[in-house]
Amino acid sequence: MKANILAASTKLMAKQGIKNTSLSDIAKEVGISKGTLYYHYSSKDDIVCDMADMHLNIITNSLIECLQNADFHSSTEEFVSVILNKISEIKNHGRIHMYLICEAVTSNEKLRERFKIKYIQWRKALELEIKNTTSFKEDSFPISFLLISIVDGLVIQSLLKTEQIPYDEISRFLITSLK
Repeated sequence: MKANILAASTKLMAKQGIKNTSLSDIAKEVGISKGTLYYHYSSKDDIVCDMADMHLNIITNSLIECLQNADFHSSTEEFVSVILNKISEIKNHGRIHMYLICEAVTSNEKLRERFKIKYIQWRKALELEIKNTTSFKEDSFPISFLLISIVDGLVIQSLLKTEQIPYDEISRFLITSLK
């Protein structure tokens, strides 16, 4: 039931925003009473926090899977290309990512604290995976920060839809910088 509630909440909040989605909307979407919803979640903040955990886990697992499945011994270009391609797939989660960050930054202290912890865990997981699977072992610490910044920045740009994101040009630039 919790998974159904989270799926419905994510769908609604991605469409309407966090502030514009009520517990009644969520209960209706799931097809349950508000009482049943309250049995599983005592507040919308609890739902939002679980959504944030789920969402950041999806992004983390996507990037880690990307790192694990790539053959990084061939070239720096492959490393950058694989990462940027995975980021372009992650943008599908972009809207909820931005709503969650905005909520955490502007008004929800509990969510902000959870995001701080999750971002640190996310960065450390990426750092460890970079260290274990790439030739960038000594630079895994700064690269992990860079990857998170790239994900957040490209998500914002893709949501604004003002320009086509030039993944190949970004890739070439990063390759030149990494050399």
